[in-house]
Amino acid sequence: MNAVQAIRTMKIAPARDAQLWLSAFEASVTRKLVLFLVGIRDLKQVNDLHGRETGNAVIAEIGSRIAACAPSFPGVIMAARLPGREFLIIAETAATASELEQEARKLLGLLGAPLQHLDGELHISPRVGIAQSEVGQSGAEILASASAALAAAYSRKGRKYRFADSLRDRDAARNAQLDKGLRQALAKKEIAIHFQPQFEVVSGGLVGAEALARWSHPDFGEIGADELFAAADRCDLREELSFVIQKQAVAYAVKWPQAAEPLHLSLNLGAEELADDHAVRLLAILEEAEFPFDRLTVELTEESIVRDFDLALSQLEMLRSKGVRIAIDDFGTGYSSLAYLKSLPLDYLKIDKGMTADIGGSMRDLIVLRAIIALGKALGLRIIAEGVERADELQMLRAEGCDYFQGYLRSPPLSADDFQNFAASQR
Repeated sequence: MNAVQAIRTMKIAPARDAQLWLSAFEASVTRKLVLFLVGIRDLKQVNDLHGRETGNAVIAEIGSRIAACAPSFPGVIMAARLPGREFLIIAETAATASELEQEARKLLGLLGAPLQHLDGELHISPRVGIAQSEVGQSGAEILASASAALAAAYSRKGRKYRFADSLRDRDAARNAQLDKGLRQALAKKEIAIHFQPQFEVVSGGLVGAEALARWSHPDFGEIGADELFAAADRCDLREELSFVIQKQAVAYAVKWPQAAEPLHLSLNLGAEELADDHAVRLLAILEEAEFPFDRLTVELTEESIVRDFDLALSQLEMLRSKGVRIAIDDFGTGYSSLAYLKSLPLDYLKIDKGMTADIGGSMRDLIVLRAIIALGKALGLRIIAEGVERADELQMLRAEGCDYFQGYLRSPPLSADDFQNFAASQR
């Protein structure tokens, strides 16, 4: 039975078969290889919340789904299970990037469909890294490129796949170096907090700031939050990193200048942070620092809520009962389900910066923005626009009734000390 026949009979090859095949491969002008490396971004969360038996069932179901769709890939050679949470589809093909992108979307659509669980539907978030061979590359080198692409896809908001050919500065060696240094950076308190100021649209007054993590790496310079959390995911350090950021941000915010309207702090939470005791631990941080609960806003993406709605609801209700405010972040890039918006205890809706940048374009873009703002207002939510860079964008947001904004038009992210001075100058 050859590899394709094995796939069609719902069998996935073991990792050693893929490794042996790749070890014998070298790309040439006539032999072009494409690897689709599939990862389950939130497998650890599934294991933590539902047990390893459920996690194993998720892996088995994802393997079955990959086996079912792999034969449709152009030039498919093999589908294999790799160690941990990853699967690999090997195809020998000269398909265009556009064609491969279509295959990736179809694959993600199939893998992202809800799984049945004892407690109802279970949502997971698959990611795909895509690597196309270059002449002279070995199979191992192509796999390393696919791994780098998958690592970036794990951290990327919105689109859930990534091509390796756009990642020349984020190769496997870079990831390995980041992973090696992250634990030490946490121990030495080298993770810095920057603050993105937020303003009221009508008055222009400063109302608060969103905390952003930065790591000044000795070799790579400033590492942003997306790449930082991708490294934390690979090293199983996400929870530790999250609490380091939260404690530092709150410690700085306690010292912000006070006025009649105290400044608010916004913290980002991902699906991985919505563990059973996360709300309790976050409230403990606030209590220890004597930071008023009602001056904190937690921001969650639509995707993190959809992944385990019941858990998200219980955690958010606990925070909301103490006065913490809740925002949906990057609205317009994810699921945008009205059922979730009306069921969750929300205060704010944040419009994704990609949508803000489009409002000066076609009438269709403006109509979409207007509909989102109207929806938020109808649900009693205040609207925050991200990524405002031009005066005409702010003018349109003001005309449409947007409440708050952030972006380079007024200020880039600032270091903790610079934000302290900036806030003092605004009072």
